[in-house]
Amino acid sequence: MASPLQSPREGRWRALAWLAFGDMFLLASGLALILSPLLLVLLVPSRLLLVLLALPALSWVLYGLMVLRAYAAVPPPPVSDGILLEADRVPALAEELERLRLACDAPAFTAVYINAELNASIYQTGSRGGQPRHVLVLGLPLLALLTERQAATVIAHEYAHISRLHGHFARWAHVARQRWAALGKLHERNHRLVTAPLRLFLAWYVPRMMRETLEFSRRCEAVADARAITVCGADIAFETEIALTLRQRALSSQFWPDMFAGADKDDIAEARPFALMLAEPENSRPRDSAQAAVWLHEDLCQKPDSHSTHPVLSERIAATGFDPAGPLPDHLPWRLEETSAAAEWLGEEAPGIAARLDADWRDNAARGWQDAKDWHIRQRSDFSRLLQRREQQMFDEQDWLQLALLSEKFDPSGMLRAEAIAEGLRYSPEEATLLQLRAEDMEKAGDIHGAMSLWHRIGRNPSFSRYRLHRHLCELCLRVGDRPAAEQHRQIADRLWTSEDAVRSAATHTGLHPHGLEASELALLQGTLHPLFQHAHAIWLCRDTPPGAPDPTRWFLYVQAYDGWFIRLVGKLTGEEDRNASACKRLFERLQARLHLHLQLRFIGPNDPVPAHCRHDSLIARAGTAVVA
Repeated sequence: MASPLQSPREGRWRALAWLAFGDMFLLASGLALILSPLLLVLLVPSRLLLVLLALPALSWVLYGLMVLRAYAAVPPPPVSDGILLEADRVPALAEELERLRLACDAPAFTAVYINAELNASIYQTGSRGGQPRHVLVLGLPLLALLTERQAATVIAHEYAHISRLHGHFARWAHVARQRWAALGKLHERNHRLVTAPLRLFLAWYVPRMMRETLEFSRRCEAVADARAITVCGADIAFETEIALTLRQRALSSQFWPDMFAGADKDDIAEARPFALMLAEPENSRPRDSAQAAVWLHEDLCQKPDSHSTHPVLSERIAATGFDPAGPLPDHLPWRLEETSAAAEWLGEEAPGIAARLDADWRDNAARGWQDAKDWHIRQRSDFSRLLQRREQQMFDEQDWLQLALLSEKFDPSGMLRAEAIAEGLRYSPEEATLLQLRAEDMEKAGDIHGAMSLWHRIGRNPSFSRYRLHRHLCELCLRVGDRPAAEQHRQIADRLWTSEDAVRSAATHTGLHPHGLEASELALLQGTLHPLFQHAHAIWLCRDTPPGAPDPTRWFLYVQAYDGWFIRLVGKLTGEEDRNASACKRLFERLQARLHLHLQLRFIGPNDPVPAHCRHDSLIARAGTAVVA
């Protein structure tokens, strides 16, 4: 076995000083609050004044005890975060955990949970004087969609976090984050004057402490990756990173949208998403290796996030010895080619675990399921109105486009969709969206070269994203086996991604869109939200899908409340929220039940920049007055 890797030392003592400073301040503050009655007796000569201050002093003592308790204890992990596994019921998993523990020279996990995430994580709990407890949380999707060797690499990474590679300092930093998060929750609603000094300290200290310890945490992640490579091998580590990236993309863009798309014909009681994952459904993976490669090309362009402790994909696969700028290997792990880790480690327990996770998911997803069902009803109504209008009046290209989009779901034969695309192109031969729909149909029919010709034609439209064009042409070239041409399109797309114009174009494509509501529907919404207007400087309504798109839409209401410098100053000292912002929140909660759209509220603070998607065409109210569409 390779010799243990040394923990990074750079910046360690600076982060250590910040952690110690925070602990000392908490301890001193708690003791000062507890001893405040004694200080009053020594400093206040008047007995009458002492009697008047007795009740406030008692609250100071109680507050000091709360602070010391938060200092002494570490919040436990959520007990409900998954299903507790018993080692004797999953002996194969217990044996694998012990093998990896010995290989990583790490303490044993005191408990193992299974939850619904495509992820693995650890919790470290325990008081300062007690023995730390290490809790492992494994996601059932992780075990169901990765092979045994791939899942072992993920677990080895988690073991490295609690091994001697990171030492006590890493655990201290982890516990400190939990403790300061608990203190933040303690002061969320506790806005009395006595808490103002500590709240001000929290606002000043916590961001700086996080920044100072962030670099060390990033190095810990790199060390954990290196340990997983040492234990499991560079090839398997590379394969694991690729498989995780592809599965995450497939679940978010295909599996879960398809699951909610079934709300139109199925009851939620019949939904079994986690039981389906055990059989690796097609929508839990890319369509083929060509689509997998293009998904990876996009993720490899992501830049490191200065606010995250985790490396981006390009950094992680570079640690395995692979050049992220070079061509991808011919063989990618885009599907299971071996038995899944769930089948190997959980055995007969897997279906029961999936059934319990399915039951929990149904309880939490009922609102989203109803929203998806309501959306389907509205879409079917729109489809019926379009069919009626087609018999009564002439259509333009936008009407044919909307009919083509809706026909994909409501006309399984495909005849109406093909007719709508052909008629729309007759009115507007260069309409990019209609050409894209025709190209997609040609791809499904196997005419890849014909689809490529259409995509080149689409690319002549100056309003169409050049980045999207070259990414898709790369996929099509890979599908027909033309790797040099695919690599050329990849390089062009990568350069476009890094250019300012492409970043802006990509942000527009993946960001939010104007509401696109008709005048009557907008007036109905404005009438319902009218009580909100008098407290808001401006209100915008955005959506995550363009108007006319067949996908379920999420709606976002951005509110910029009136504010004043004096109220902001008082708020910084006392923690009280601006009265207009508070009124907006209360009114929205009261009005939400009367809205025909399910809106997610977003506040724009006085010092926050207005998001780029909050434009004039998404504005619904300004200075207390509704804006006409």
